[in-house]
Formats: sequence, C-alpha cells, structure tokens
Amino acid sequence: MSTSKAALLAILLSLCTPSLFAQQSGGGEANPELMTNAASLRRWQEMRFGMFIHWGPITLRGAEIGWSRGPQVRIEDYDGLYKEFNPVLFNATEWAGLAKAAGMKYLVITTKHHDGFCLWDSKFTTYDIMSTPFRRDVVGELATACRAQGVMFCTYHSILDWHHPDYPVAYGGDPKPIAAADMNRYRTYLRDQVTELITKYGTEMLWFDGQWEDPWTHHDGMELYAYARRLKDGLLINNRVDKGHGSGAKGMSASAKYAGDFGTPEQEVGAFDNEHPWESCITIGTQWSWKPNDRIKSLKECIHTLAKTAGGGGNLLLNISPMPDGRIEQRQIERLQGMGAWLKRNGESIYGTQGGPIRPSAWIASTNKGKRVFVHLLTVPRDTLFLRMFPGRTVTKASVLGGVGLTCRLLADRLVIPLPADGLDPYDAVIALDLDGPVAGLPVLEAPENSFATFGVDKVTLQESPSPKYPGQGAAGLSNGLRGMLEMNDAEWAGFEGSDCEALLDLGKERTVASVTVGCLQAQGSWIFLPRAVDVMISTNGTDYTFAGSVTTGEPADDPRVTVKDLTVGLASPRARFVKVRAANVAVCPVWHRGAGGKAWVFVDEITVQ
Repeated sequence: MSTSKAALLAILLSLCTPSLFAQQSGGGEANPELMTNAASLRRWQEMRFGMFIHWGPITLRGAEIGWSRGPQVRIEDYDGLYKEFNPVLFNATEWAGLAKAAGMKYLVITTKHHDGFCLWDSKFTTYDIMSTPFRRDVVGELATACRAQGVMFCTYHSILDWHHPDYPVAYGGDPKPIAAADMNRYRTYLRDQVTELITKYGTEMLWFDGQWEDPWTHHDGMELYAYARRLKDGLLINNRVDKGHGSGAKGMSASAKYAGDFGTPEQEVGAFDNEHPWESCITIGTQWSWKPNDRIKSLKECIHTLAKTAGGGGNLLLNISPMPDGRIEQRQIERLQGMGAWLKRNGESIYGTQGGPIRPSAWIASTNKGKRVFVHLLTVPRDTLFLRMFPGRTVTKASVLGGVGLTCRLLADRLVIPLPADGLDPYDAVIALDLDGPVAGLPVLEAPENSFATFGVDKVTLQESPSPKYPGQGAAGLSNGLRGMLEMNDAEWAGFEGSDCEALLDLGKERTVASVTVGCLQAQGSWIFLPRAVDVMISTNGTDYTFAGSVTTGEPADDPRVTVKDLTVGLASPRARFVKVRAANVAVCPVWHRGAGGKAWVFVDEITVQ
C-alpha cells in the first residue's frame, strides 16, 4: 500500500472510530497546526496515577515552598537555606521505587519552584543544587532511576522566579530593585533552562506553573509551548504555560485560543469531563512541601480521591513531600504502599479507563473500558446496590472485581444487585458489570437513592444549602466517612457564611442514641470560627421533636491556629429515628478580628451518631 493511501485510510478510520481519550488544543491560536501529540496524550491518560514531589531547601524550615518566602520566612533567611541543604539520605532509586510500588506510572519533580532554586546542575545559574553542601544532581539521578523502574520522568518548572534579578516582580516584601530588571533577558534564561530539562534530562512532560503574573503574556505562553515542542514533539505540556489556566483552582481551559495539552485542577477532584484531558494535583498532607507533624490523608481518602478522579475522566497527581535529609516519611511510605496494594487488586478499574457512565458522588464512582463498567462503591449500600439501567444495553455478567459472581435483575428502570455480606474491599469495593455492547456513547447517569448501613445515617437533609463557594459534597457528604482536613479548600467542608448549619439526620429506624458529634474547622485568618454551640433535638416520628442536649464553645478567643475540632453532645441514650443538629454560627467576626463586624463562617464536616 502506498504511503498516501495508508495515510488516507488512517484518517478515515479515525473519523469512524470513537476516540477513547480526548485531545486538547496544543499550541494556541498562534500555532493552529501544532496540535497535542495524540500518542503521548493517550499514553499519559492511560496511566491515570502519578507522583508529584515538592522539595528543596525550604524543608529545613518546614514552611511552604515558594509562597513562604517573605510572608513566613525572612527573605534573606530563605535565600540562604541552600548553604545548609545537605540531604545525605536522598536515594533516587528508593523514590522511584516507591512511586512504582504505589502503582504510580509517572513522576513529576519540582526542578524549580517560585523561589528560583534549581534542583539540577544548571549551567545558567549558581543558585542550584551544585552550590549546596550536597553537590549531587538530584534531577539527573531521579531521571535515571525512573527510567530504570519504568516510571515516566516529568518535570515541574516555575515560569515566574521571585529570586532572579531580571524577573520584574518583587513578592512578599522583597526589597530587590526591579527597575533594572529585563524581562527579555529573563525569557532567555527561562528558555535556556527548559532546553536543559528537555535535552539533558529527557523530560517527558513540562508541568509549568506561575503563569498568572503580568510580565508573562498569552503570546509568551504560546511561544514557549511551540519552542519546547520543536525540541521534542512527543512532549506533553500543561495548560499553565499560558494565561488560559482558568480562575482559581478549577484549572481548566478547553479553548483552542490558549496553549496547553491538559487542564490542571488543584487541590480538588475536577468536574466530570471525558472530552477534555485533565489532571487533579492534590497533596497527601496540608501543604506542598514537607511540614513536621502534618496531617496526612488516610488511606481511604487517598483511594477515594483516585477513584473519583478516574471516575470523572481525569488523572491524579498525588503530591508527597520528602524531609530535609532526603528521606520520605514512613507515614507517607505506608500510605503509598497501601494504595499500591489496592491497585494490585483493582488496577484494572483505573488504568486505561474512561470516566463514567455513572457520575461520581460522595458514595459512588465508575470507570469503564470496552464493554465493562467498574462501579466503585466508596460506601457500600446496605444489602443491595441499586443502579439506573444502561440505555440500550443489557448486563450479561456481574461480579466483585477479582471475586465472586453476583446476580443482577431489572426492577422497573433500575438494576438490582444483591451484595455479599463479606468479602468486599473495605476502602473501595469494585463491582464489574459486563454489558452486551460498548460503554462508549452511553449518557452520563446519576446514581439512584440507596440505603447505607455503614453511614449510621440513611439520609441527611439541610435546612439551608451551604455556600456555592464551599459546598462540600452536599448533604450526604456530612456523613460519608471522609473527614475534611486543615485546608479550607478541602472539598469535604460545607461552609455557611453568616448563617447556621442545620441538618436533619434520618437514622432509617428507631435507635438508641448516646451521642452526636460534629466536626468543625477553625481558621480565623479566613473568617472561619468554631460554632458557638451545637444543639441536638430528637424525634421518633419526624414531627414531634424534643431538646436532647447541647455543647457550647463560648465566645471565640483570638487563636491563630488552624485546627479541626470534634464537638460532641452526650445524650441520655433516648430512642430516636430523626436527629436535628444545629451548629450555631458566631454570625459576625468579633471586635478583635481584622474583619470585625463582617460575616463569619462556620465550616462543618462529618456528623456522626453513636
């Protein structure tokens, strides 16, 4: 067959065959012919799970990387930390091996964050790892180790650089003179370092950040994208190379106007989208770089985050944070090993899949491949799973993934699947459903109501919806077993501005109630206060309620700590089916607060009944 005929046939087949993975725009409006490398994109999307690593001299202070330069750590102190940085226990093989053991298929290391310090031997600066007492090329060693382990090696690189004299922005009270700064010289510096990462270290992806400041333009973003792709056509580049990253943490930009191959939601699972490639970057703790005694996510939270991300059509880039001496905390190691163990049993339901057709929610997610749907039960319904039928498809086989077979029957417009009493995965029980036709092309379905034994609560309703800014996981998320963390942007928190959180809990049947506990967040610097009281009322019939108890916190004191606190109301073990809970907002910020008189917030997550 001639080359021209083969090319024509390939085009016709591409038009007739539905694409399993979508394609982003590529080089932006200035480069309409420069599309995302489709083979590289598909390979990466099939991986679904990667390791993010934020690391550098700032770990010596346990503060956040980049952002703490000035606001938390004096600039002269921050900029001199490299002179003390000597991570003698760094072992690239162990880092890459941990990524592989966790089931992660690619790794992204911060070659340079906003602070300007470089983790590789760059010939364009002395503010790098070779000027530290360590004097070893971290990026080079890690690139070699990743290739030996079969892990795709990728690099994060900050577009902005608050340390560099030619970058014309002084952040955090930096006294550096910017009048003589030359953005043209800085662009050359940036391009030269990007060249090193591509040609010297063979990075497979450039994960840019820091594009939002004024000196960087839309034109700059498109130009850098095109420059990097000329050096390596198979390279993937995220959308933060350009100005179309989107507002806040949403991180999506599907417009062909902007350069970039995929979207980058941050610290949250992205919205369901099989059409536009995306990757959620989320920390295992509460900040990007290492923090002593940081609260890290539970294994259940990590697995649920992965399942919801894959169920929404995206990749998960889970960030770990090594310690100053180069070791990874044992807590983080155990968490990642736990994810790897789960993926050994259930990896078929993650790798190479698409999201859906069931939209992810607080208790369920789904992925699919070919004619098979993988239903992820993040919380297992009581006795029986109810699903909406798949239009135009019949379920030919149902089973616990890697386990026992299940029966499946139709009842009206619902699929009814009795669940085994034991043998289900305690973190995420995956049910495999084989259909008589492809899943591709099916509409997105919502999960019908189910009854849950492990909630302790059949149903939660709210008197008033939380703020759209902080909706958490809705009413059901207040009792789904996932705790909100110290970060106010953790998507589990339901936030109420100037109003109370009032929830009605239906226990499903009359029970003896000994206590009610409400989890609350305090972050006074963000106008979030513990409730002044938690009140509980109970009923057996849902109509007649009696007061059962309360707990008060008193007037809020000036306390800068960000903390999560459980407020428990002990009861005299009455019988009740319905429980009303009110977390009373302090309403307005107290007089000593910088927002005195303004609306206060109350953040609530996890209401448990014992």
